[in-house]
Amino acid sequence: MSAEDAADGPAGHDGSRRTHPLTPLLTGWKIFAGVIAVIAAQNLAQLVDEFTVRRALLGLGALAIALAIAVGVSALTWWRTTYEISSDGVTRRSGLLTRTGRTAPRERIESVSVERPAVPRLLGLAKVRVEFAGGSESHLDIAYVTAADADAIRTEILDVTVGRQDRTAGEAGAAAERPTAEGPAAEGPAADGAAGVPARGPVSPAEEAPGAPARDRGLRESLREVAYDGVTDGDLIAQIPTTRLLHAMLRDVGWLIGLVIGVVWIIVTAVIAWRTDGAGAGLIAAALPAIVAVPQAVLHRLEGGWGFVSRDTDRGLRMRRGLFSTRTDNLGAGRVQDLRLRRPLLWRGPEWTEARVSVAGIGEDDSSAATSALPVGTREELLRTLGHLLPTLGTEDDAALLDRLLTARARDLGGIGPRHRLFVIGRRTRRVLLLPGALVLRSGVITAKVQIVPRERIQGLSLAQGPVGRMTSTATLAVGVAAARAEIAGVDIADLLELEDALRPDAAQGRRYRDRDDWPRPPLGPHAHAPSAPAPTSAPDPAAAPVPAAAPAPSPDPEEDA
Repeated sequence: MSAEDAADGPAGHDGSRRTHPLTPLLTGWKIFAGVIAVIAAQNLAQLVDEFTVRRALLGLGALAIALAIAVGVSALTWWRTTYEISSDGVTRRSGLLTRTGRTAPRERIESVSVERPAVPRLLGLAKVRVEFAGGSESHLDIAYVTAADADAIRTEILDVTVGRQDRTAGEAGAAAERPTAEGPAAEGPAADGAAGVPARGPVSPAEEAPGAPARDRGLRESLREVAYDGVTDGDLIAQIPTTRLLHAMLRDVGWLIGLVIGVVWIIVTAVIAWRTDGAGAGLIAAALPAIVAVPQAVLHRLEGGWGFVSRDTDRGLRMRRGLFSTRTDNLGAGRVQDLRLRRPLLWRGPEWTEARVSVAGIGEDDSSAATSALPVGTREELLRTLGHLLPTLGTEDDAALLDRLLTARARDLGGIGPRHRLFVIGRRTRRVLLLPGALVLRSGVITAKVQIVPRERIQGLSLAQGPVGRMTSTATLAVGVAAARAEIAGVDIADLLELEDALRPDAAQGRRYRDRDDWPRPPLGPHAHAPSAPAPTSAPDPAAAPVPAAAPAPSPDPEEDA
């Protein structure tokens, strides 16, 4: 299947497509390798002690038969698995005897990533993962397709997500003629940056040398295209050099402590096994899990930031990362629910910061690298990234405020926080600031941590008081958003009640009128094709205008709300 066929296939059931014919070999090999790993881990010592040539040959024959069966089952599964991209979303149908369908609705799609695991990458194949808001396992995989088809499928799904299939031909032509760097994401207010910095990032060396020979520029562009998996269009937001990534790993005290604990674990396990069973298969079996865990931790850290580059495109912030297995993600500003900043102690000198986001439908597990918006960035890269993902904080100088949040002592930040003498550490490390555009939480002893929750994203508030809270007149306020949770614990209940009163209008109607044009309408309803009514003027966005921290944001007229 060509990239054009993948991108322009017909809609409906007749437009169902299959993945690449090599998919059964890849999936069958994974099943086979998993079974072998389980058997070897449980019986390694016995296999080594009872090893003979005849048994080895019989074992190899059995493994060959098992591999053929695994690939055969995968082939049948592949033949009965199809996917379809339509104006309603993405659907995958599978099943040998019982057919099942799984759909990612258009309005719930949060992110589309292209993953290139190590072995499929050698064969020129990739996997497209569609993340959507929902419960557990809220993703849909299209695996595997060629690299060119993966990019075409990603573009097609993103076009469906933003409703481009419903545009007129004239609008589509105008969008095609618009340069990528000047798309809607670069023209909106968020492109100006939350801190007033320009969205235009540093240009690449190839872009800085217009006088270079055309042949050299073409070769350079080709190398960049291959090295960054095609993520070369749009304004450069952040690009992490390898030296910075390695230095950041060595400067991260918490991560190094965990690494040292892993090495000590290997040594202690090996000594205990050697004293118990002596040098033999038992020693290998006991120390093997620890020996594998430490390099895996290092490789996971490298994979999360190696070759990281993010660019501003007309479909949001596009990010690429990975060493052996690479992935490309798209994050739209409207999908981010909160943002968490982290700056370890030894990162404060070069002013490096890690930024992670919460996106509805994407969980916090090892495979969700899409939540890492900036593994280790400079101050300028952080400001540009925040300017493309979050609305303004509503202060006169957001950049200066971010610097203070990451460097100043918590007691000097103002706001509210624990005051009872029982909370010795919390009094010195935790503060809560209510800004016109966001709720900000600062914490951390050695590593400074900042959580920013846009007020327009707040969906629920929960106030709880336990036995200790009743004795100390403190409570815990839980602020819920679609994919995250912020807890304010150990604060005086009077301060939390005042904060709850200020945040309640945000939780009640923060997005009710702002997103009115995007409300889904039944296709056969009486107002399915009618233009949406303008938002009532008496219901302003609570995050649009600065409000005092102690005063609730204005709420809409009850009669108009009804």
